[in-house]
Amino acid sequence: MIQSLLRSMELLDVLAAENRSFSIAELAEAMDLPPSTIHRILQTFSEKRYVIRDERSHTYRLGPALIPLGKAAARGIRLQDAAHPILTELSAKTREDSYLVIPVGSKGLVIEKVDGPSHLKVVEEFGYELYLHCGAIRKVLLAYQPPSFIHDYFENVIIREHAFPAAQPEELRAELEKIRRQGYAITHGEYVNDAVGIGAPVFNAEGELAGSIGIIAPQIRIGSDDLLKKHREQVQHYAQKLASELGYSGARRTS
Repeated sequence: MIQSLLRSMELLDVLAAENRSFSIAELAEAMDLPPSTIHRILQTFSEKRYVIRDERSHTYRLGPALIPLGKAAARGIRLQDAAHPILTELSAKTREDSYLVIPVGSKGLVIEKVDGPSHLKVVEEFGYELYLHCGAIRKVLLAYQPPSFIHDYFENVIIREHAFPAAQPEELRAELEKIRRQGYAITHGEYVNDAVGIGAPVFNAEGELAGSIGIIAPQIRIGSDDLLKKHREQVQHYAQKLASELGYSGARRTS
């Protein structure tokens, strides 16, 4: 029974790997199983709409019944749990502290942090809340908000509250547009003196902004443009990796 279940799961993996239709003969060859075994599995999957049979070509592909299962699985992954090993890798690569931040109203909340080998003890910890225009990792969250949110943020935070750090509205608007174009943010000494922040967005299975990840490092350790570029690429890479863990396929909501 368990062997049959494993074969069925492996068959789904084969169908998903290349995202195309397969004949029974192709599946039998790929899995090194008799065609009769493949046929029995496909019959069961077809009944449940996990696979669809093309009556003209007699080939099989993944079916619509898997879509709600995939969405449910993606929603069930806790963002923190998915992020922790990825932040661990990011800190190991960059040797700097790495963070996961989510938007909560007009502020960004640190919900996961991994210390790098060269830990900065004076920077943020779990549970810190700061305004969304404060530092690279939060600015990414602000940049990818809907236009209506950004408008209200400028009206209620930037203009009226003079929130830390002080910001010129037109300069900040231009910076947010640049962040959206390039897909990352970099700030220098914005609220931590002599420190560099790098942040990139993370999207979920529905294409919605789930949060952002990034690093904060002393300027003295980012000794060259080449190293800054390398760290930025690492942050983007691991942000994309986390998004994939959440089921993001590359299609983003724009509303």
